[in-house]
Amino acid sequence: MDEVQKGYADENTDPSNQGSPSENNNQNHLLPLVEVEIIPRLMQAHSQRESKNANEAKLLPADEVVAFTQAILLQDSSVANEQIAKLRSHGLTVDAVYLYLLSPAARYLGELWESDACSFTEVTLGMWRIQQLMYDLSPVFHANRKPLVTPGKQRRILIATLPGSQHSFGLSMLSEFFRSEGWTVLAIPAPDQRELLEALVNNWLDVFALSISLDSELDNAKNIIEFARKRSCNPEISVIAGGPLCINNPELVESVGADGTSMDAPGALKLATQLLEQQHQVSFN
Repeated sequence: MDEVQKGYADENTDPSNQGSPSENNNQNHLLPLVEVEIIPRLMQAHSQRESKNANEAKLLPADEVVAFTQAILLQDSSVANEQIAKLRSHGLTVDAVYLYLLSPAARYLGELWESDACSFTEVTLGMWRIQQLMYDLSPVFHANRKPLVTPGKQRRILIATLPGSQHSFGLSMLSEFFRSEGWTVLAIPAPDQRELLEALVNNWLDVFALSISLDSELDNAKNIIEFARKRSCNPEISVIAGGPLCINNPELVESVGADGTSMDAPGALKLATQLLEQQHQVSFN
């Protein structure tokens, strides 16, 4: 494989350069759709997951998520920031803000796009605002964490979406949680195929986390995972499949050749740690 310059970057591009969304009547029916259909489904999904872990943080009331999404859709960042500040003043941790406010908002925005209830531009701008809020909270998120990593015991993970994917908020959040626990993270949002394959060949990686969003991505996901098994510097590399499609259809994980999946970032971190312990050979660059 030819040598090329490699780079890894977090998402920080302001999509407002693509133009502001047009004013239309979509928002008049959008919020009722969110409140009546999308939010209850999200709450049910989270409730099912919460029942499996009694120590998991309590869910926010649905009206809190609705109020937040109204502010995001109406481009009112000050209201969204005030809501986060209020929740934190009442004892909600930054972890819980990430998992139970920002993540559900990002997830249903993706559903709105797929159902044509929102335009691509509206969803892109909304996702960008949510991601900026996460970045604003990042210093606090990392401030009081003490990763249990000893010298010489670095753990390395490549986190990537599939080429052409537009669902990359989860990648950024996953990167936050892994970095907070001392992992060295290579994050590639929306890579081209060659960039992703060369990252797998040219870097020692303990874990490869691949986000799958659409049915149409399954064949490519399987091919990339097979390539990782054959060509990775680490012959015992572990693979985690995530993303919207795997969350809704966890049975697909085995079919693409991954070792497991998780519903959220803390679960992925726990799974990665378990998989690393199972590897027969571990070495580091």
